[in-house]
Amino acid sequence: MSAATEPQRRPLWLLTLSLAAVGIQALMLSPLLTDIARGLETGAKQIGFASGAYGIGVAASALVAAPRLGKWQKRTAIRISFAVLAMGLLLCTAATGWPMLAAGQLIAGLAAGVIIPAAYALTGDISLPEERSQALGRVLFGWSVSMVAGVPLAAVLSAFAGWRGTFLIVSGIAAVMVAGGALLPKTVGQVESERASYVETLRVPGVLLGYIATFSYMIGFYQTYTFIGDHVRQLHGTGAWLGGAISMSYGLGFGAGVIFDKWIDATGPRKLLALGLFFVGLNYAVLPYAAQSLVAIAVYPVLWGLANHFCMTTLVSFLGSLSAERRSAIMGLFSFVTYVSVGVAGAVFGSVYTGHGFFAVAFAATATLWATAIAVAFWLRR
Repeated sequence: MSAATEPQRRPLWLLTLSLAAVGIQALMLSPLLTDIARGLETGAKQIGFASGAYGIGVAASALVAAPRLGKWQKRTAIRISFAVLAMGLLLCTAATGWPMLAAGQLIAGLAAGVIIPAAYALTGDISLPEERSQALGRVLFGWSVSMVAGVPLAAVLSAFAGWRGTFLIVSGIAAVMVAGGALLPKTVGQVESERASYVETLRVPGVLLGYIATFSYMIGFYQTYTFIGDHVRQLHGTGAWLGGAISMSYGLGFGAGVIFDKWIDATGPRKLLALGLFFVGLNYAVLPYAAQSLVAIAVYPVLWGLANHFCMTTLVSFLGSLSAERRSAIMGLFSFVTYVSVGVAGAVFGSVYTGHGFFAVAFAATATLWATAIAVAFWLRR
């Protein structure tokens, strides 16, 4: 069978590495924050602005690229974007102040906003419909790699090479991915020759529901993951190591979630989407109670990661199956919705966390996901 119809190990692993590379450079700013602030003689607030510039870049890029991705050759788009990513990280390396760092992060975000949806869409193109969830599960494993390895790798590299050296090394990784991208298939699946408009994409049956589910899922994750580290550190009086342990446990669970992928393919993502949203919501109902125990909160995120892998694979598979002709545009808007939810989570739930605590944040996530699960179940049943 041709590369256009049969999942190939090499392209899938290259796409997995693509997401891992994007994830590592996105996550590494957090453990380097103190060193960067000291090196640039500024405060954590300003470095936070630089981090926010990355999210803005991803959302803006995904929004602009979404209607055009179907017309571009995805392999070329991924390779060019990794070259841009490498340049953005080089600008961060040479930063003389936080505005220059923010500019580098914005450029990196613009590149990531193309790489992520292009990788998802290409995975759908080279996968058989009955094996699409398994293929997506393999590619999504790249996020697990970045979660487990990203924070420790950045810390180790920083100890030996400093924060500028760390940015330089990760820029080199992005440059290597430019060459590695040449091994991806040139032409795959059904050619999407027409530029898809937002209106046409949103008219695809099920797409709007999928984006509502995406927003609920993503904001639920970011509103809890953003504040769980601070909550448990204050609760147990520990250092930053506990946040790292939570991150690694979550990443291990997310990676282990591949055990669900064959079941998702066999059953179908349409039938399992509401169930996935329900279990992720249940997880947030349990999470604040698990946080009461030091041992439990270091281990429980494995279950959190399992639930999120199941839900995210189901969600991406569902969206990717709605229209082969519009798949690239659909996945581009998926990335846009994802990073809008990041901004909303920080802007809205920061005050909720400060005023009412982590229990309120977690229970709000549960309520949102369960309401969405009910809506999805009714819509799909109809």
